[in-house]
Amino acid sequence: MDTEPTIDTYAWETMSESLKLASVCCVALRELDESLYSRLALLLSDGSPVADNLVQEAALKATTVLVQSFPDIAAAMATHLRRFVTSPLAIFEFEFASENRAPPPLAAAAKCLALCIELAPGDDLIMSNMYSLLNYIAATSKEISENSSSSQLLSNPLYAASDEITIHSVETGLRGLSEDEKRLVGISTISVVTRLALEFQMEEVTRLTVSMLLQRLRSAEPTVEAAIAYNLVDLALSAPDSSFADIIRVFSTINRSANPDDPRFSNNMVLAAQTRLAQEVRRRPELYETYLVELLSLFADKGVAIQNVAISNHHMKTDDMIEQLASLLLPVDALLAHADFNPQIDPSPEIVTLFRNMWFLCILFHFTSSEEKEETAMEWQKPALARIAAKTPSIVLEEAHESISNELEYNSVIRQEYAHSVVSKHRTYLTKHIPFRGSEIRHLSPGQIIFLLTMHDMENMRSTAGLPSSLISYFANDGLNKNDSLSTCMESIAEKVIRGCVTGLNTQASQQALPDALSEELRTLLISSTHRIANVRDIASKYLNRLITSFPSLMCDPSLVFAILEVLTLLRRACENEFMDEYNPVYEFHSERTGITLQLTDSYKVRNEILGQLQRNANNWFQLALARAPIELQSTLQKYLAVNQSLFGADTAELGASIAEQFGKAIGPVYRHLTSLTNLSDWTSDRAKILASQLATKGYFAGEAVGLRLASREGQDKLEKLPPQRAPSAEIDALRTKMANTMEEIRGKHSTLTVQDLKRLLFRCAATLISLANCDFELLHYLVALPFGVSTPSAIAAGIEAWTWMIAEKAEIEVALLTEVLSAWFETIRLQKGIFSNSMDYNDPFYHPVDYSPTDKEVIDRATTSARRLLRPHILVLQMLFSRLQAARYRRPTVMFLIQRLVIRSAWAHKSFSTHPLAREVRFSFLLFGFETLKSSHLDSYCEAVLRESLYCTAYSWFAVRPQWSFGANRVQVDADVKVLSEFLSYLQTDSVRGTLSISSLSPSQSSPPTRHYVSRLKSINHPLRLLVENEIFRLAVWANPSNDIKRGTDNVGTSERNMSESSWATVVRTVRKIDPAIAVYLAERFKSPVVQSEVGKLVRSSSLDFLDIPEALHFLVGDKVDLNVRRDLKNLLLWTPVPPVIAVTFFERQYNNDPLILQYAHRVLKQHPVHLTFFFVPQVVQALRYDNFGYVERFIFEAAKISQHFCHQIIWNMKANCYKDDLAEVEDPMKPALDRMINLVVNSLSGEARAFYDREFGFFHEVTSISGKLKPYIKKTKPEKKAKIDEEMAKIVVDVGVYLPSNPEGEVVDIDKKSGRPLQSHAKAPFMATFKVRKEYTVVNTDPDSLLDGDGIGVQTREKYDIWQQAIFKVGDDCRQDMLALQVIAMFKNIFTSIGLTLYLFPYRVTATAPGCGVIDVVPNATSRDEMGRAKVNDLLDFFVTKYGGQDTIPFQKARLNFIQSMAAYSVACYILQIKDRHNGNIMIDGEGHIIHIDFGFLFDIDKYKHLQ
Repeated sequence: MDTEPTIDTYAWETMSESLKLASVCCVALRELDESLYSRLALLLSDGSPVADNLVQEAALKATTVLVQSFPDIAAAMATHLRRFVTSPLAIFEFEFASENRAPPPLAAAAKCLALCIELAPGDDLIMSNMYSLLNYIAATSKEISENSSSSQLLSNPLYAASDEITIHSVETGLRGLSEDEKRLVGISTISVVTRLALEFQMEEVTRLTVSMLLQRLRSAEPTVEAAIAYNLVDLALSAPDSSFADIIRVFSTINRSANPDDPRFSNNMVLAAQTRLAQEVRRRPELYETYLVELLSLFADKGVAIQNVAISNHHMKTDDMIEQLASLLLPVDALLAHADFNPQIDPSPEIVTLFRNMWFLCILFHFTSSEEKEETAMEWQKPALARIAAKTPSIVLEEAHESISNELEYNSVIRQEYAHSVVSKHRTYLTKHIPFRGSEIRHLSPGQIIFLLTMHDMENMRSTAGLPSSLISYFANDGLNKNDSLSTCMESIAEKVIRGCVTGLNTQASQQALPDALSEELRTLLISSTHRIANVRDIASKYLNRLITSFPSLMCDPSLVFAILEVLTLLRRACENEFMDEYNPVYEFHSERTGITLQLTDSYKVRNEILGQLQRNANNWFQLALARAPIELQSTLQKYLAVNQSLFGADTAELGASIAEQFGKAIGPVYRHLTSLTNLSDWTSDRAKILASQLATKGYFAGEAVGLRLASREGQDKLEKLPPQRAPSAEIDALRTKMANTMEEIRGKHSTLTVQDLKRLLFRCAATLISLANCDFELLHYLVALPFGVSTPSAIAAGIEAWTWMIAEKAEIEVALLTEVLSAWFETIRLQKGIFSNSMDYNDPFYHPVDYSPTDKEVIDRATTSARRLLRPHILVLQMLFSRLQAARYRRPTVMFLIQRLVIRSAWAHKSFSTHPLAREVRFSFLLFGFETLKSSHLDSYCEAVLRESLYCTAYSWFAVRPQWSFGANRVQVDADVKVLSEFLSYLQTDSVRGTLSISSLSPSQSSPPTRHYVSRLKSINHPLRLLVENEIFRLAVWANPSNDIKRGTDNVGTSERNMSESSWATVVRTVRKIDPAIAVYLAERFKSPVVQSEVGKLVRSSSLDFLDIPEALHFLVGDKVDLNVRRDLKNLLLWTPVPPVIAVTFFERQYNNDPLILQYAHRVLKQHPVHLTFFFVPQVVQALRYDNFGYVERFIFEAAKISQHFCHQIIWNMKANCYKDDLAEVEDPMKPALDRMINLVVNSLSGEARAFYDREFGFFHEVTSISGKLKPYIKKTKPEKKAKIDEEMAKIVVDVGVYLPSNPEGEVVDIDKKSGRPLQSHAKAPFMATFKVRKEYTVVNTDPDSLLDGDGIGVQTREKYDIWQQAIFKVGDDCRQDMLALQVIAMFKNIFTSIGLTLYLFPYRVTATAPGCGVIDVVPNATSRDEMGRAKVNDLLDFFVTKYGGQDTIPFQKARLNFIQSMAAYSVACYILQIKDRHNGNIMIDGEGHIIHIDFGFLFDIDKYKHLQ
């Protein structure tokens, strides 16, 4: 203190401490001192002899202590304190504008009063005391003191709990006070009430207090208004959300309606409260956005009001109003200052619009213009705007389409009349900023001028703060890019901002003060340089390049370097997607290491351009960094390479790692001697050795450090020595136990290890084995058995890394290790795993159930993933073994023997080899490996012949199934298949018998050389195999280039087929038939030579027993019809393997003349197939009754109906539908009697639960379909009348358990939308549509990419139920059977496309004919017809897609466009083959994902609605 305190001060301090000490003494003595109590009561009254804050506070603290210990005095003290706080005492006075809290005595009194009320006996004391205090506020209000009566006050609902006597007593108590004293009482009471509400923390009390203060605020004097506003802020921070909203709305209302003539005083009090609330609201972060919306809305309203005033009175000065508007930036700035509030991240469209409007008004009123600062801006304004700019989200949304450009012209906060009157100055400012765009600026509208100034000023502020990345968002909107003048000016502003940013950052860099956020901003610009929109890419790339070239040392930031390398890797992967799955582009690519996600265009040309540009820039950046900080850069690159580990073997390549390696070994200018040496000599030098050495050294010592922590040491004084070279026996035992337990867990399918865990375990095991003097064969066994046990590509790749490391470090262990590999390989043969599994063998798609559902790409993707997971492990092992073969072929006979054994044992198992289309590569890779082994081996002639014969049999077995294409649109896979086949063909063309050694017990003179026989045998089997391989290559070439595009290469047409004569074909057929009869059958599919067809037919008919297991051979035996002129031996037909149901049902047709053997075979086949497979062919089975003279079809129907209730119901409905030829059930079908008899037979055979289910289902369906009959009298009436009748009838329907819609047998109806009935357009019929809740099951695939057993994406499948609302149309008087047939064929197309991995989209919805001229049709969900779109004024499909999905560069649009293309292609094929006609706009639908879907197939094949006119 500067001066000595007065004697009074010492006295007051002494008295204060004495009061507190006396209260403590009372507590200690457990006795209330009456003298102390009376003194406290005197001090806490308006008659107190002492008026000092310190003494009053001490008295309140002492009272608090006494009340807590002696609660009996609480009630009396509460009354006393209530009078005390409502007294006009000087100690309660304070200025709300300058103080940040209430006077200490007042706050202490409120706290003490709250305690007294809580401790006092009685019910509802809190509310009664609150009402009493609120009465004081009411009594001191302006309207009561001047002209209100008590009756008016009592009519206020807030005071319903107060009686008239209480009101009058309060008024009487205030009567002797002056106006200033009344005002002081009111202010102090307001503060006390607020503190009580905060202390009690009761929602009811808080609501009451807030409501009272809000009503008082509307008519309060300035000082009282300040008190209320101040206290409302405290209440808002603890009030319910609704009360918080009320408070901020009232603040806005007062601010909005402030007196324009003298706005300062009233507005400043509320503004102070708004600003304080913005500062304090950090305690309730969930209300940030609510308050921000309110403040920005208020800002916009006031801005519009200023313009309206200026328009209505051109001479009126609006400077004060504009300054008042600017002051609103204070609470906005305070609110955005909270570190945990980031509205710029993922903002809502509403927030974006409000911020945009705020900035437009700031520009309109020159808040950002330095030239106007003296006139309108305050000192704090520019820094505040800069801070607000940093938290402002992008004001342009990419998905906003045309709305942003329209908003520039017709913005709701910019009045056109006002803008036109002031825009000349803005136009001048803009011209100064971009002087070279004066001609374009002259033609811009006021809204566009303001938008460009907003862009300029805000982005300059942001770039100065180190936040340059938002600049590119302005170029992401199609609407803005289409306006040439506007777009040109935006580009000029962007260039100016970039230059200004570089200049500003130069200044900051010279002071070592670059913003911390710059690194993250550069990452954002890097990602934006890959954007789908060209303008965004160009600006981002230019900005990023300018920044990095201006500040090369930024490349010392590891996060930026990692980001550049990862983006390059992702872009390379995105470009490779063209060849991996050409017709299904992947749009998003993610890097786990950096967290970067790229969203790319579907144009592969653009992707390659982006990659090329970024790679050129990256090379330049790395060169600059290499010149500045080579050691720092190369250390970062080494770190990237060290952690850049792949688990997927040799087939993965990462561009980022390649570039890191390139610059990691490069010589920078700082190494002058090496640079000079390179320049002077003809040799290119690099630091590859240093790079490899440093990586190895870092890895070694990092591992050693881990080892030091893991291993037991002799002492801490030997850290400089080498670690122990031998592991303790206990450690080896523990490792052995761990490996054994892991093996058991893997076999039991309950391992919790990740792929990385397995890799660590394998490498620790390998390291231990390397360190041991003698091999531990048990550990070696587990080292090989574990990866084979998991048998996934990632596990095998990890295993191969460990195995090859071991062989390289300890060559003597190779034989033992390869023996274990052979043992594990043979185990896969025994267990039929991997390539030896038949779980995914090729078979006819019609052996699988055909369902009525849309094409599901996930099913195709899962099939691809499953196949690769199954086959890939053996490919990886073969690649390793091929390498070992080359290393061992000259001097390692033991290794060669092991390899020979593997080849011969595998070749003998050729019938187990997978025949999946993706197994082609692994099979022929094995054959290449086998032939290389044969060529490298020194074998006697017999062993050589056996090995060769087994390899040829393995090759031929690929052609013992139907000719296959590839799977999906993976051009890389097709190219790899062609390459491996071509290499195999080269081996075949040069294969010859060496016969250098013959082992025989006979003397040379007695034994004839077998070489001649082997040569003859090779010649006979070599030529057909070459013919087949050439054909396979040609087929794959056609698959890869179906349109014969010269850019994709030319077809590989072999020479063998061209040189074939007719006799040669016959020889080939007979040769392959001896190897495998199936090859001969499928030879006829591969080669269309009449000789081949004839020869195969002869063989089948003459030796049918050899072909019994080949379903496709049946065609050669039976033919298309029974021809009495052709002799056929059908006695073995009954033993033939089943053909698909779609073929079997054709044997009941009359062209087979009811041949008993053929009928028996067809009947056996239908019975042999599962009912759920034949279920699809119910219409064909019913038609087979037409020629069923011997009752085979009747018998099948009868037996199948007993097995499946759904089959039973569907066959009955279909038989009923076929009883008549016409829609009106007037012309009987000849087979009606047979159908009626069959229906009765089936129905009468039902009993028990089957009969009950039948009755429930048909009863339910009859109730629904009978609505059509009841609707017929209403045909001529209005639609509302028809709908009312449908709703009336549907309300009567009761849903029984288990019932289903005929068109949805796989789902159970659980409810009906009773109000969903809708009459459909018809002149003479009464079709209607209704909605049903259907419960179905679907397969959920749960995948865990980190799981060891599920790390390759197969996942665990579970079945879950779900409910959907399914609409169905009930038709009457329309024959649905043609639709059924068309949709059957479309569903079969879908199965064919799916079986070969083509994502051609078809939606075969279900149609079920249930009676003559009646049927149920599933409505295609979430779809609208092209006709409906036309009636809705949608005349252009492109505009429709842009409106629905976004601009042409957005991912949703590109996905929808791809869906449209894939569905259009599929339906084009289907419509062409089926000759579907009547394709008007009403019959073409477009669903919510952009697929085109055809409906209504009344005219197909040769049926034509206009045929009668020809």
